[in-house]
Amino acid sequence: MCADILDWPLPPGPHGTPPPLYETLRRKRPVCPVRMPSGEVMWLLTRREDICAVATDHHRFTRNLTYPGAPRIAGEDFNSVKGGIFNLDPPDHTRIRTILTPYYTRTAVTRYADTIRALAHALLDEMIQGPNPADLMTGYAEPLALRFNCDMLRIPLALRTRYRDCFRTQTSQTASRAAIADATAQISALARTVLDAHNGSAADDPIGALLAAHRQGTISEEELIGTVDYLMVTGVDPLISPTGTFVVTVLRHHGHRDRLIADPDRWPATIEELLRYHHNGYLSNPRVATEDITLHGQTIHAGQAVITPFLAACWDPDRYPKPGKFDPGRSTDGSLTFGHGAHYCLGSSLARLYLDIALRELFARLPDLVLAVDDIPWDENILFTRPALLPVTW
Repeated sequence: MCADILDWPLPPGPHGTPPPLYETLRRKRPVCPVRMPSGEVMWLLTRREDICAVATDHHRFTRNLTYPGAPRIAGEDFNSVKGGIFNLDPPDHTRIRTILTPYYTRTAVTRYADTIRALAHALLDEMIQGPNPADLMTGYAEPLALRFNCDMLRIPLALRTRYRDCFRTQTSQTASRAAIADATAQISALARTVLDAHNGSAADDPIGALLAAHRQGTISEEELIGTVDYLMVTGVDPLISPTGTFVVTVLRHHGHRDRLIADPDRWPATIEELLRYHHNGYLSNPRVATEDITLHGQTIHAGQAVITPFLAACWDPDRYPKPGKFDPGRSTDGSLTFGHGAHYCLGSSLARLYLDIALRELFARLPDLVLAVDDIPWDENILFTRPALLPVTW
């Protein structure tokens, strides 16, 4: 194995858990070359300490992958969009993030609680009145995230389906490079449409704040469009995936499910363990070395990409004993699933609030919810970890 370049994707673990090979690599080859669907070879790290070190090293690694020929996982995805905070290093990243941070604090996101709850109620009403069994992904997880993101960002209803289809192609591991690039361009065009709909208003929301900063000259037009693109990209599938995956795990652990139904105050601790146990994807956004670096005896040359999957970090037994055990009683939380360092997820508090409401409401309305089939199919075509279908009955 040591002489071989592995091919991505690696065989996943059961029920949305990480590839079992991560454990072997963590012990025997913590810096391992992996060929991505694009043909690019990247260095895969699997130890928590290495992943966290790279995530905070803004001198020797960069997240700006917008230059021609930059490494890609499958094609010109959101890592190719110029100006967005996905693809900026400090201090530019800090300058733009400072504009958005007031809208994503733990206190600020509570303004969205009633909206999330109302949308959840409406969708559950539709599910209960519809066929039983039902697919929880198409009936609840997908439309809830999409409607909430569009409401939050004031995206016109007519654009919702187009946006969803583009995003699925943009994050595909199997689509052609041309198709991925086209989807990315279409999402950037949609970001311009969203900005046009906002322009002239004094909306007290993240896009309104970005527009005000642009008028004041704090951010460029490229940064304005790129960051709205980022808000659209990070607001849907990163909520769809855990909603579906977390439900699978809760329903596979009947004792935990019953305790949650009897005592809903257990949800916050359970969500922290679900965040640790799962992640939106088995990979992470690439970082590129800006100079030659030696790690565990392996030289990573300047210009080469490194993949730092936070799911691998969250399953490192040096930090999380028996990581394969789903244990809401752990003393550790799920914060690392949101990243580390300057690019720590801006929406972590919003995601926690959203998941708490979405799951509480689901199990409050359908306390006898169970899986309708034993073998859940998983979507292996996109970068996000999620069930392709989630048949449930009640």
